[in-house]
Amino acid sequence: MKLLARLAAVALTATTLLSPAGPASAAEPASDQGVPACSVVWFDLGDTLVDTSDRARLTYMPGALRYLRQLHHTGVPMGLITNVPPSWGTTDAERAEATKEYIAASWSEAEPFVWEYFGDRILTPRGTEEYKPAPALFQRGIEHSGGCRAVFEGENPDEVTAASAAGMRGYQIGLSDQPAYLPLHRVLLPFLDR
Repeated sequence: MKLLARLAAVALTATTLLSPAGPASAAEPASDQGVPACSVVWFDLGDTLVDTSDRARLTYMPGALRYLRQLHHTGVPMGLITNVPPSWGTTDAERAEATKEYIAASWSEAEPFVWEYFGDRILTPRGTEEYKPAPALFQRGIEHSGGCRAVFEGENPDEVTAASAAGMRGYQIGLSDQPAYLPLHRVLLPFLDR
């Protein structure tokens, strides 16, 4: 009987998550196991999504655009948690605009970066004390996840550890013994990933 209930929960969760997403604040209720039946995926920007090895010619990291498109087309809300200078603006929105301008100035891909996938979910430090791996940005990410499970994907092991300690599901990209990004099925069916 438990197996049947779990399979029904998997089917319901997959159906819910495969329909177009609204804002993260319109989160789905928790599954019957008490674990959120939805996820918001937060990313670091530099060397997670954007290759900064040549700062004069910024590009996507290998596989990043494909992965972002997969998440977007399945309706998974996404956000950015990125360290930028607090002097770039007095609000997250102002610092996000400055970040977009900074990236655009050296962007060398044919298509522009897919900022529209992130909406207003771009979190930046209000002061240098909030620079990752400090917990403040991760805690704000959880608060902006609308009751959904918050996932953080980044290349820096200290940041991934800090995100996990703050209550996110951390995933370090770029390790040779695992997929480049958190596999989509582990994002879509969070309560099976314990």
